Amino acid sequence: MSKRKPSLNAEAAYENAHLVAQDLLERIGELLQDQPAPGNDDHPIHWGHVGNLAHVNDLLAQVVTFLDNRA
Repeated sequence: MSKRKPSLNAEAAYENAHLVAQDLLERIGELLQDQPAPGNDDHPIHWGHVGNLAHVNDLLAQVVTFLDNRA
């Protein structure tokens, strides 16, 4: 007896992918809140933090551009 994966139709696959995207957005929000905060003398902000956040902003801007052009 062969084990075949159940086939999803496009709508079900899209719904699943959409839920995954929403989960990823929620996790991104959580991770952004966990980043260093200005004014914390125990962990002062340095240029590495600025570069990291600038990189995140670049990646997020790519996502926005992709989604905006796909609409």
